[in-house]
Amino acid sequence: MSRRIFIDTKWNPKKNKNSKHVCYDPERDVFIEVDSLAELKEYDEIYLDSSIFPNIWKQLRELVSSGKSVYYFTSPWKWKEIHKRFREDLKAKTGKVSKTDNGDAYLIWKVYELSLIKNNTHRYFRLLTIVDVELRPLLMREELLYKNLQRIRNASMVGVDVGSNVKILEKMVEDVRREIVDRAIKLIPGFIDIAKSLGLDVDDVNGLTGLAGLLVYIKSTSCQKSVKYLGLYKAKGRDAWKMKKYSRRAQRYLTMLTNTILLKNGEINVPRYRGLRKILKVVIESRKRMRFAERGAGV
Repeated sequence: MSRRIFIDTKWNPKKNKNSKHVCYDPERDVFIEVDSLAELKEYDEIYLDSSIFPNIWKQLRELVSSGKSVYYFTSPWKWKEIHKRFREDLKAKTGKVSKTDNGDAYLIWKVYELSLIKNNTHRYFRLLTIVDVELRPLLMREELLYKNLQRIRNASMVGVDVGSNVKILEKMVEDVRREIVDRAIKLIPGFIDIAKSLGLDVDDVNGLTGLAGLLVYIKSTSCQKSVKYLGLYKAKGRDAWKMKKYSRRAQRYLTMLTNTILLKNGEINVPRYRGLRKILKVVIESRKRMRFAERGAGV
């Protein structure tokens, strides 16, 4: 029988502050605290809240590499609803209904327990793979560096003297993108074949970075679900913002990929949703073929 633990992850960059992860073990019905998630190797399945902080990717890599199944909560926007639903259970367990670390760890377990009964754990928890723990930290670094580069470029445009900062950041962005591509080629099955189906070659670093990010964040092989996940549909009406919850990060990678393809084809227009959906469909269909080929080969 698998041993499971449910965790409220913690990160405080100030070293003098407590940054222990609070965990709930339902089998023993106890709360424990750990400095590092890597300390949880006695557990087979590890469930995290949605907060995957930069400093814990190394810990997660250690767990995943040792064969542990690590899942993270994928619906943080439902937290108020969850808190309200299990309010009485929370009060009985922790003596409080206000937000606490113990309470959050306990609520993660309550969500898992309910989803298990309804046989839909996949709706609330997603498995982290070796591709995730190797590539997501690099993708996060690339995004941060690129945002800083944009900020400095904008400052330069209004007359601010930024010195050599632009060139330094441009080099850093290019280097991390090349590292992302190199790891994607090694870790993602059929990565180069999918790139070729899109007309990309090894020198299209920006486009390949976009493809890598897209393949990391898009898990579904359903075009309809992927279009919704990326927000590539029109949501009309006064409450459209409530309907249109999507991954801006994943959409950014698709835009990077599509821009590169358009430029290679001599087009300079900003990609529209129709163009983004067209490229997404090619990626999804290519991934389907790769998975079918793997199953046929007995992989």
